[in-house]
Amino acid sequence: MKKLKFVTAFHLGVAAFLAVCLVPVKTYAQETVRTIKQSQVSGSTAKLQKIKVWNGSGVSISFYEINEMVKRVWIDDPSQVLIDTDGCLEGIDQNCQNSSAGLLHLRRIKKVLVPGLPQTSATLLTVITQTASGDRKVYHFQVTPSNSRPEYSQVSIIPDKPSSLVTRPRLSPLVQTTRITKQIRAGMRVAINNGFLSSSDELHNRIEQFLTHFQGGEQMPLLVGLVPPILSGQCHSLLTMKKTQLFLVVLLASPIEWH
Repeated sequence: MKKLKFVTAFHLGVAAFLAVCLVPVKTYAQETVRTIKQSQVSGSTAKLQKIKVWNGSGVSISFYEINEMVKRVWIDDPSQVLIDTDGCLEGIDQNCQNSSAGLLHLRRIKKVLVPGLPQTSATLLTVITQTASGDRKVYHFQVTPSNSRPEYSQVSIIPDKPSSLVTRPRLSPLVQTTRITKQIRAGMRVAINNGFLSSSDELHNRIEQFLTHFQGGEQMPLLVGLVPPILSGQCHSLLTMKKTQLFLVVLLASPIEWH
């Protein structure tokens, strides 16, 4: 009875451990910064990106990460959204000699009725920037007032970085087949030297059959089916502990890399 209680307690402990460690934890923390790749919002591959603004929670659009200066800004419906910048803009500020803004701040206001301005639920924001080399770029955003819970407070435009993953050169199928075949034969020699295998054994013949098909171009996952029958009903009468050890020795002595 004590042993049963101990086993039960042990199982409950393991179950509790798995429940705590393996169940994904949901987080409800608000994301402060939303990032958009430059190619997603400017150029031939761009798509119109939606930006929400909330009551009492404005949103900033940052161009600092791509080192571009904002030159001009247009918002088609200014009746609900005000725009502020961290520097002056040419054509808007009379005393601005050189635009130096790198960040726009959008703030929602109570809707103002503007004569002749259509009533819309969203508006288009157009931004003209200039790179360090003097090139100009155009960005378009769909700005939508929202009554939901704020999701972010800043939208950062980031550069498109090339993948940092280094692609490992893969051997040609013929080279891989030759290498794996040599590895398996090396494992067979180890098995023969240790007395686990003889050239007259049925297992030896099946491994040779395996290698013949494999060298003929058949895929490894399909050929694995040739060996398991030795460990199942069809050849059960041939099984001994010695042959089971052999099967393990051949596999363990042959460090095959699976791709």
